[in-house]
Amino acid sequence: MNKIIKVILTNILVVTCFLGMVELFLYVTLSYPEIHKILPSVVNKITRRVYFHCDMNTVTYMPECAKFDSSLGYTLRPGKCVFSCREFTTPYLINSLGVRDTEEALNSPQIVVVGDSYAMGWGVQQNETFAKIIEAKTGMSVLNAGVASYGTAREMILLQKVKRDRLKYLIIQYCDNDYEENLSFLNSGNKLITMKEDTYERLVRSQGAKKDYYLGKFILCAAYVIKTNFNYLFKVGDYKTFQANRYNLQKDEVEVFINVLLNSGMDLTNVQLLVFKANSFDPGESNFVISLKKKIASGQYPPFIKNMIIMDAGRYLNENTDIFYLNLHYNQRGNQVIAEMIMEHLATK
Repeated sequence: MNKIIKVILTNILVVTCFLGMVELFLYVTLSYPEIHKILPSVVNKITRRVYFHCDMNTVTYMPECAKFDSSLGYTLRPGKCVFSCREFTTPYLINSLGVRDTEEALNSPQIVVVGDSYAMGWGVQQNETFAKIIEAKTGMSVLNAGVASYGTAREMILLQKVKRDRLKYLIIQYCDNDYEENLSFLNSGNKLITMKEDTYERLVRSQGAKKDYYLGKFILCAAYVIKTNFNYLFKVGDYKTFQANRYNLQKDEVEVFINVLLNSGMDLTNVQLLVFKANSFDPGESNFVISLKKKIASGQYPPFIKNMIIMDAGRYLNENTDIFYLNLHYNQRGNQVIAEMIMEHLATK
């Protein structure tokens, strides 16, 4: 009997030590993000998703930086705040529109940038966003109207609140996760349906809970991540089917994206649209960009759609040098690359 107990206790000790080592490993990789340079791809995917699910602050759910808005779900809160994550600490100056820019930038800008967290400047200083770099280098007045997690539908509704009498260029930063919002806009009769205030408050409370650490937090989160993302992480089973379905989904993305622009309720006749897809690092054009080019070339669309300039940031960016290791947003150098890409196309018109 004593021998059996010893075996059981030994096994418990071994398992406990193993789990403790995994917990420590996840803690270290989150605390020192540059370690990701030398980690295998699958390990990076797991630790990044642990970060997203259980550790990352989200600026739009921080009461000091954001607030509920009945027409848009939320906006940034006018005033000043500080947004910090493991890889950065950034002060935010937010104007009366609820975007990360000065009050003066609202005075009939010549260029408006709309988009989500990539455009907002997740992780970089306010003057390091590609919007402000373009302003500094071109001398044109630029409004950065990017707000984290906004899809194209909310971006267009926000744009309605901007003085557009001098607007020459509208830069639209697109992201994969815009699809759901844009499709909802279409299915709701071209009306935006946003979250209710109690839903927003619940997300704020959930955000606050991420700050608390308890023993085993990261390993439990990793287990959840592996269970819910197994095919994506390890490229097994129906992974190829997933990829095929994603390609078909992107065909739909193009249609619902154009629908939002056509039903924005604004006259964009004399505005040059520049569109680029943010979250891609492929040397070739993404399926979204390819499909969008084909769609506007073959369809019967008004000139402001037919003449839009379509760019793919993945052809310009270096995944090893231009993004943050954990949250995958553009770092300072990445924003400079995006600004140069856009200015190259501005110069052609």
